[in-house]
Amino acid sequence: MAMDDEKQTQILDSVGTGDVSSADGDSPLPVMAMTPMQYRKLIWKLDVRLLPPLFALWFVSLIDRINIGSAKIFGLEKDLHMNPKGNDFNIALIIVIIGLITMEVPSNYLLKKTSPSIVLASQSFLLAIFTIGQGVITNFTGLKAMRFFIGVCEAGLIPGSVYLLAQYYPRYELQWRLSMLMVGNAVSTAFGGLLALAIAGIKSSNEYHPWRWIFIIEGCMTVGVTALVFPFMSDWPQSAKWLTAEEKAVLADRIKQHGIVGKMDTLNSKSLKRILFDWKIYVVGAIACCTTVTVYSVAIFAPTIIKQFEPTSSARHVQALVIPIFVAATAGCLAAAYASDKLKHRASFALFGYVLIIIGASILINQQHVSTKVKYGSLYFMAVGGYISLPMLWTMLVNNISGSYKIGYAIAMEVGLGNFGGIASALVFQGKQAPKFETGYKTILGMSVAAAVLVIIYTAALMMENKARTAGKRDYRLSDPEVDNLGDDHPSFRYGY
Repeated sequence: MAMDDEKQTQILDSVGTGDVSSADGDSPLPVMAMTPMQYRKLIWKLDVRLLPPLFALWFVSLIDRINIGSAKIFGLEKDLHMNPKGNDFNIALIIVIIGLITMEVPSNYLLKKTSPSIVLASQSFLLAIFTIGQGVITNFTGLKAMRFFIGVCEAGLIPGSVYLLAQYYPRYELQWRLSMLMVGNAVSTAFGGLLALAIAGIKSSNEYHPWRWIFIIEGCMTVGVTALVFPFMSDWPQSAKWLTAEEKAVLADRIKQHGIVGKMDTLNSKSLKRILFDWKIYVVGAIACCTTVTVYSVAIFAPTIIKQFEPTSSARHVQALVIPIFVAATAGCLAAAYASDKLKHRASFALFGYVLIIIGASILINQQHVSTKVKYGSLYFMAVGGYISLPMLWTMLVNNISGSYKIGYAIAMEVGLGNFGGIASALVFQGKQAPKFETGYKTILGMSVAAAVLVIIYTAALMMENKARTAGKRDYRLSDPEVDNLGDDHPSFRYGY
C-alpha cells in the first residue's frame, strides 16, 4: 500500500537518524513488515547500488597514492636527482599526508552541504590529473607540488565513503561493507604491483623511464574509471529514487532497533560542543594513528623492505613478491568483517589484528636470527593485521556516534588523525636506516601495543556507560530542552563494541 505524501516526507527526513515517529511524536509511522529473505534482498539492493562505484574509486585512488613505492625501485630518485640516503623520498610521502589531513574535515562538510557523488567524483578526477603530472615533472620540487595536491584531492574519499554508507546501513551490516572498500585498497596494491611489472618493460622513444609511465598510465586509468562510475554513484538516502519510502522506513526502523536512536540535526552552540568535545572521536583517532603506521609502512615500503631481504633481486622480481602479501590481506580483512557482523562484535577482532602486527614486527626486529623466508612471512602478519584492524576502527566509531553533523565530523577527524601515522611511517623508514630499518619496526611494535591498550580502555568505557544508562543514571538528560538534538548522548542510545 502506498503512503501519502506527508508520511513519505516524514520518513525521508528520518532516514539516518533512527527516528520513524509520526509528526505528533506519539504514534510511529507504519513500517512495512519484512521476512528475513526480503530484508536480505533490501540489503543486497543497497550493496549493488552503493558499493561498486565506491570500490572502483578506492581501487584507483590508492594506486595513485602509493605507486610512488614502485616508482622508487624503477629509477625515480636517480632521474629527479633525489638523495637515496637522505630524506627526499620520505618528504615526498609526508607532503601527501599533509594534504590529506588539511582537507578531510572540510571535505566531509562539503559532502553534507552538497552532493556526495559530485564531490567524490570531482576529487577523483583531479587526483588523476596530478598523478599524471608526476610522470612529466623534471625535478624534486615538481614532485613535491604534485604530491601535495594528490593528498588534497584524495582527502575526502575514505571519510566521505564511510559517512555516506553510515547513512544507509544498520549498525551490524556496516563492517562487511567498509571492509569491502578496504579490500579495494589491498587489491589495488596487488594490481598496482602487477601493472608496474608490465610497465617496467616499456621502452619509449622519448626516453621516458618506466617510473614515469607508472604515473601516466595509472593516472589515465583513474580518469577512465571515474568517468565510467560517476553516473552510477548515489547521494544521500533522502534523494535515493531507487529506494521506496517503505524501504527507507524499514532501514530507519532497523537502525533504531540496534540502539541508534539519537538525532542531532540542528547545529548550534550546544551540539557543536557535543561534537568537538566527544572523547570517543579522539581516542579512536589516536588508535587509528597507531594503526596506520603499519598500514602505510607495508603498503608503501614493502618493495623497499623486500629488496633489503634480497639485494641481488631484480626490481620486477621484488614487485612480484609484493603481490601475494595483499592477496592475503584481502582474505583476512573479509573473513574478520564477516565474523564481526555475524557476532555483532568489533573489539576482539581489532585486538587480533594487533597481535598479528606485533608478531610480524617482533620477527623483523630480530631479523638477524631468522631466515629470509621468515622475514618475508612477517610482512604477511603485519599486512593482514593492519587490514583487519583499521576498518574495525571505522565501525567502532561510526556505530557509536549519532547525528549527521557529528558523524561527518567524527569520521573525518578519525581518518585525519589516523593519517599522522603515515607521517610517522615516512619518518622511521628512511634510506639511511637501511637495510635493517630497526627504528621502523620498533615504532610499529610500540604503536600496535599502544593501540591494543587503547582499544581495551575504549571498550571498557563504553560498557560502563551502557550500564549507567540501563540503570537510569543518564535519564536526567531527558529534561534537556534540546532532548531531540542530543545525538548519542540520548539516554536511550546504546554503544556497540
